[in-house]
Amino acid sequence: MTFIYQIQGAWYMTARQWKKTLIIGAVIALTSQLYWDVFLDYFRISTSVILLPVLLMTVGMELHTLTTCFVTSAIIFAVRFLIQMWYGNLAGETVLPLLPNALFYISYGIIFKLALGNRRIATLKKVVTAIFLADLGANIIEAEVQEFLQFGRLNADIIKYLAAIAFIRTVIAGLILLGEQQYRALLKRTEHEQRYQRLFLMTTGLKNEIYFMRKNSEEIESVMANAYRLYEKLSEQGLPEEMKQMSLAIARDVHEIKKDYFRIIQGIEQEIGDEYDEEKMSFHDLLQILEASTYHAIRDKRLNIRLIFDCRDNFITREHYALMAVLKNLVNNAIEAIESGSRSGEVKILERKSGDRYLFEVADDGPGISARHLPNIFQMGYSTKFDYKTGNIYRGVGLWGVKNTVEEQFKGTIEVVSNPGQGTRFLVGIPAEILEES
Repeated sequence: MTFIYQIQGAWYMTARQWKKTLIIGAVIALTSQLYWDVFLDYFRISTSVILLPVLLMTVGMELHTLTTCFVTSAIIFAVRFLIQMWYGNLAGETVLPLLPNALFYISYGIIFKLALGNRRIATLKKVVTAIFLADLGANIIEAEVQEFLQFGRLNADIIKYLAAIAFIRTVIAGLILLGEQQYRALLKRTEHEQRYQRLFLMTTGLKNEIYFMRKNSEEIESVMANAYRLYEKLSEQGLPEEMKQMSLAIARDVHEIKKDYFRIIQGIEQEIGDEYDEEKMSFHDLLQILEASTYHAIRDKRLNIRLIFDCRDNFITREHYALMAVLKNLVNNAIEAIESGSRSGEVKILERKSGDRYLFEVADDGPGISARHLPNIFQMGYSTKFDYKTGNIYRGVGLWGVKNTVEEQFKGTIEVVSNPGQGTRFLVGIPAEILEES
């Protein structure tokens, strides 16, 4: 029933599927012209038979096997007929041998379909077996028909040689399919790694924002408390009711804002905590993600910047999100500095352990920071960067956030050394007991 349904349903294909079927048929027809004659007159050994199963199992996976082989057979017959006509060989004895050549592909499709069944769930071993059976069976059928037209018969030696040819072509086709399978697996792994890196960086950004949102929530709490104390003092002093109600309304509104604020924080934490959280990570793995994402940004900006990593001490940490936020901000700051100057340079990321502290350094050879700006770079909202396209000044929270994370979350230190025209170095020290997994 499955075989009958395949024949009946083969013609119900979309225009795109028909187009792909015709292209496969044309490709096979062209490669079928690469052949050599052996043993029998008009019998050809063609390299297109190697390509046919490869196309059926890759780009033609969604197509009907029998339809593809029937169309291929018709195209090959038409191409060879036109070639004969071009050379003026339209006699019956030259055209008639073309029929077995076309019959080969019809036979191949039928045997391949019967031997393989569902291509989507077939193992490579089963595919290779089906290729060999289809190749050998179709060759025998073609050779037998050719011999019948020539009033001859096949002998055992020819069949053995056909089996050898089928085996060689099957091995080549199998190796191509194995290579394609491995390549597809490699692409999937690469895509998975890229997706993981993007997810990790997104989670890093969200966790960093949550840290500062929680820090700001303390200020919201303070504003609410001050507004309520103002209400109490106004009540003690017997001031107009309107002023007392206004201060009370401020306290109430701030309280509502605080509740919404906490709901947002909890929602984000639940999302990244339930699905995307990584409990720990090695520092070397963190650097690989930093390197890949940074080079991606460099390519997008069309900059000529080289990253140099010199990291001597690997460690496992549970603070990888916060540490990534610190390093990523410093590296991005270095790239933006070079971008504002010559657009070409180096960024060095150094790490080593000294006593009970990990020391990190991010250095660039950009234009540097002037003595006038240097004391203010860690202040909230302070920025010397200007977007010439939009006219907007940058938020100025990157380095302020880095300083807060290093000093408050990591209990560490951060320093900056900069010489105008020579570059900038950020030096970060973090206690090992905070970074290392206990």
